[in-house]
Amino acid sequence: MSSDISYVTYTLLAVVAGLIFVPVFLDGEPDGPPMALLHQSSVGPTRHKNESAIHRSRETPVGFPLRQGLGIQEGYSKRNGDVRDIWRVFMQKVGHLHTILGNDKVVHSIDTLDAEIDTLGHYISGLPTNSQRKAIAVYLPNSAENLIAGFACAFHDFTFVPIEYPAEPEIIADKLRASNAEILIMPAASLDINDLNVSTLLKHVILVVEEGSRHLDFAADPDAKVTLKEWHDIAANGQKATRPEKIDESQPHMIVFSKDLKLQKAVTVPYSHVNIVAAVSAQATAPAPKDQFKPTDIFTPASTLADQFTRILTYTAMLSGCTITINAVTPPSGSLQSSCGNALPSIIVVPADSLSEIGRLSKAAQVEIFHEWMHIYQLRKLTRYGQVPQHSGFARFNDYDRPNLGKKLRLIYVAENPAEGTKPITCNMLNDIRAIFFSKVVYALTYPPAAAGAITQTTSFDYRPGEDTATFKESHLGAPLSCIEVKLRDAGEYTAEHEDGPMGEIVIAGPSVTSSGEYATGIIARWRSDGCLSMGSKA
Repeated sequence: MSSDISYVTYTLLAVVAGLIFVPVFLDGEPDGPPMALLHQSSVGPTRHKNESAIHRSRETPVGFPLRQGLGIQEGYSKRNGDVRDIWRVFMQKVGHLHTILGNDKVVHSIDTLDAEIDTLGHYISGLPTNSQRKAIAVYLPNSAENLIAGFACAFHDFTFVPIEYPAEPEIIADKLRASNAEILIMPAASLDINDLNVSTLLKHVILVVEEGSRHLDFAADPDAKVTLKEWHDIAANGQKATRPEKIDESQPHMIVFSKDLKLQKAVTVPYSHVNIVAAVSAQATAPAPKDQFKPTDIFTPASTLADQFTRILTYTAMLSGCTITINAVTPPSGSLQSSCGNALPSIIVVPADSLSEIGRLSKAAQVEIFHEWMHIYQLRKLTRYGQVPQHSGFARFNDYDRPNLGKKLRLIYVAENPAEGTKPITCNMLNDIRAIFFSKVVYALTYPPAAAGAITQTTSFDYRPGEDTATFKESHLGAPLSCIEVKLRDAGEYTAEHEDGPMGEIVIAGPSVTSSGEYATGIIARWRSDGCLSMGSKA
C-alpha cells in the first residue's frame, strides 16, 4: 500500500513540477519589452491653459524636430524627397509587383511599368485642358495601373485624384466636379461617359482594358463627347516624355474626399508631397524594429487604394523594397480570403468594419467546448506571456470559420476613421483577432481632412486586455507617429483636468498635417496614463 501511495505522490509531484517549470523553458521571451508599454509617448513638460500637454512619439521627443522626409542620401547630405523618390527607391531595391487574377498571378516587369509612367505622362501632357494644372481622376480597382497612374502624376507634376471603385455614377460626377478633373482613367465599359461629360468638366478619358478584351476597340465610339484612348495603346505606341527635374511642391499632389466632422459636410482635401512623404517615413519606423517592413515581406492592400491610409502603407512597403501583391477584389465587396488567399501575404491592411465582422463571425463559429478552451489558451498566451499564438497542429485543432491567408501572415494594419463612422475595435476584440489570424495587429487612428496617414497607432506588441464593463468597452489607439504631435483642448465637459485623465478635442500639428498650423479635428478623446490615446465605445 505504501508503494502505491509513493507512486501516486511522485506522479503528482511530477505534474506540479511540469506545470511550474515547463512554461519557463518553453514559453520563451515576450514579443516586445513589457516595460515599453508603460510610457508610449513623449510628454511635454508644460501645457497651455485649457489644453493637455503635447504628446509625441518617443522617436521624436518634445524639443526635437518631427520626422518630415524620406532621408534620401545624396553625397554627404540627405534630402527630404518627394513621392517620386518612393518609386526610385522601389526600383533600386528591386521590389516586385504582382497582380492576382483569380488563381493566376501576373508578375509585372518593373522596367516596363517605369516606361509606362513616361508614356502616360507624355500623352496626358499633350491633352488640352482649361485648367493650367491638370487634375487626373483615377477610377480603378486595386491594380498596377492604379499605382502607376499615381506615380505618373508625381513625376509629371499633375494632381492625382483617386476615386473609390466601385461607386455610383452620381458620386463619381460629384467628385469630378469637386476636384475640377478634366481627365479620367477608368475601366472600359464601366460608366456612361456621355452622362458624366454633361454634368462635369470631363474632356478626356483613358480606358483600361483587360487583356482578354483588347481585340475590341473601346476607343472607337462615334457618339462619345470626349476623347477616348486605351491605356495599352498608350503604353505600346506612346512616346516617352522627359521627366521634369523639378516639380511645384506648393501645389497639391493628391486630392482625397472625406467628411469634415466640424463642418458636417463632404470636403476635398489636398495633400502635398510633404504631407505624404512625412506620413510614409513615419510609418516605416513606427513598428518595433523586428516588425518593420522588410524586403522579404509580401504586402497586400486588402482595402481600396483610394483610401489614403491604404495608399500610405503601400508606399511604405514600396519604400522598403517589399513584394507588392494586388488584387482587384477587396472587402467589403469581396471576402478577405478572396483578396489575400492566393497572395500568401505577410503584411495586409484591412478595412476596420470588415475585420470586426470577420472576428465576430469567427467567434460565433466556436460551437464546441474545446473551441472555447483553445481560444482561452490563446488569449492567455497573448495577455500573460506577451506572445502571439503560432500556427501548429494543436492550434489548428481550433480551426473554426477563419479566412485561410496562409502561414506567412505576421502583421495586420487596420484604422479607425471617425469621418466614415467606423466602429471602434476594443482591446479585447483586437486580441480575439490576433488569436484568429495568428498575427500581430496594429490599430491606427486616421482622419483624412486633418493629416495624411495615421495620427496615432498602437504598438505591434501591445496585447494588454481592456477593462470592459457592462456599459463601456475600452479601446485605445496608441501613441502619435513621429511626424505629428497631438494635444487635447477643452471641449465642454471634457477638460484637461478631468479626474479620469486629460480629455478634450484632438488638436494636431506637424509635417503630415494638411494645414500649416494646428488642426482641430472635432474628435473627443482621452489620454491614458501610459501615453496612449483612448476612445471608448458604449457596449
